[in-house]
Amino acid sequence: MNEQLLNGIIEELEHGHTSEALAALEQLEKTGTDEDRLAVADLYIELGLSDRAVDLLAPLYVEYAGNAGVALLLAECYIDLDREEEAISVLEQVDTSDMEYGPRSLVLLADLYQSQGLDEVALAKLKEARNLAPEEPLLAYGLAELYMTLGAFDQAVPLFAEIAERPELRAELPLDALYAESLAMTGQFEDAIPLYERAVAERSDLHTLFGLAMTAHRVGQHQKAVETFQQLIAQDPDYTSAYVPYAESQAELGLTKEALNVIKQGMERDDYNDELRTMEALFLLKLGDRTGSVQALREALALNPESIVAAERLLSLLAEDEDHEAMIETISAIEEHVTAPILTWYRARALYALEEYTQAMENYAIVEGAFTEDALFLKEYGFALVEEGRREEGQRLLRRAAQLTPEDNELVDYVERMDG
Repeated sequence: MNEQLLNGIIEELEHGHTSEALAALEQLEKTGTDEDRLAVADLYIELGLSDRAVDLLAPLYVEYAGNAGVALLLAECYIDLDREEEAISVLEQVDTSDMEYGPRSLVLLADLYQSQGLDEVALAKLKEARNLAPEEPLLAYGLAELYMTLGAFDQAVPLFAEIAERPELRAELPLDALYAESLAMTGQFEDAIPLYERAVAERSDLHTLFGLAMTAHRVGQHQKAVETFQQLIAQDPDYTSAYVPYAESQAELGLTKEALNVIKQGMERDDYNDELRTMEALFLLKLGDRTGSVQALREALALNPESIVAAERLLSLLAEDEDHEAMIETISAIEEHVTAPILTWYRARALYALEEYTQAMENYAIVEGAFTEDALFLKEYGFALVEEGRREEGQRLLRRAAQLTPEDNELVDYVERMDG
C-alpha cells in the first residue's frame, strides 16, 4: 500500500483541498494495488461517494470471492445507495462463522429484512448473530428492540435485564425507557415506574412521559399520574390520548370539577373525539348535571354512532328517567350503525314497561344466550316470564340468578319460598 501517498491525500482533505484530493484518488485507482483500491474505497465511503466506492469494490468482490471484509464494504455501499436486493445478495454469501465479520453481516441482513417487513427472517438473523457473539451487548439490545417491534415484550424483558446489570452500558444505550415499556406491557407496572422515572429525568420525551403517566394511572398512583400528565400536556397540548386517563386520575383523587375541566381542554383540541364527550357526561352526572350528561352522551353518539359505551350509559339514564319511548327511538337510531345484545336487552326492558309484552318477551329471548351469567338480566327476564305465566322457565332463570348473587337476600328468599 502506498501509505505516503494516501497520507498526503488525507492531509489534502483535512485542509479542505477536496478537488486535489479527489484527483489524486482517481490516479491511485488506476496505478495502485488492490490494497490501495480498498483504501481509496474506504475514503470514498467516508466522503459519502458510495457510487464511486461500488465501482472499485464490485470487481474486487468478484476477484476475492469469499473475502468478508470486501463483501461488507460493498454491501454497506449498496445500502447507502438504496440497492437493498444487491446488498442482501452479497451479505447472504458471507461466511457467518467468521467471528470478525459474521455477526456484522447478520445484523445488516436483519436490518434489511426488517425494512422489507420480513420480521421473522430478521429475528432469525439477529438470533444467529447473538449465538455467535453472546457477550456483545449491542446484539442483545438490538434483539430486544426487535422483540418489542413484534409485540413479544416478554422476550425483550430478560434481554434488557441482562444489559441493565452492566452499569457502564447505561450511558451508551437508551435503556431505561424501553426496558420500562417492556415491563409495563407485560404487567410488571411497579417495576416499570422507577425505570420510567429515571428515563424521564434524563430526557422527558412525550412517549416516555405518557408511559410513566399511564403506568402510574394503572397501579393507582394517581397523584404521580396527574403530575406527569400535566407535564405531558404542557409540552404538547395536542396529545389528546392523554386527556381521558388524566381526568380519570384526577377523579380518583376526588377532583371531579378539575377532571371535567381537563376533558373540556381536550375537547378544545379535538372536538370530534367521542370518548371525551362520553367522559364529560360521566363527570357532569357526578356533579349533578343530569340534563347536561344526557346531552353529552347524545353528542358522543352523533360523533360515533357505534360507541356502545356511550349508548349503554345514555340508555341507562333514560331508563332511570322512565323515558321508554326515547329509549326505543335511541336504540333504533343506533342500530342503523351497530347491533349489540345490550341494545336488545334495553329494548326488551322499554317494551315491557310500555306493556308491549309480546314484543318484549321476544327481545328478551333473542339475547338470553348472551347473558347466561348476568344475574341482573336473569332476574329481570325470570320475573317477566313468571308474570307472563311461564313459571317453570322463569323459575329456572331465577334459581340461576340467586346462585350468581347469594348476597341478594330478597331474591334468595323468593327462590327458597318458590321451591318450598
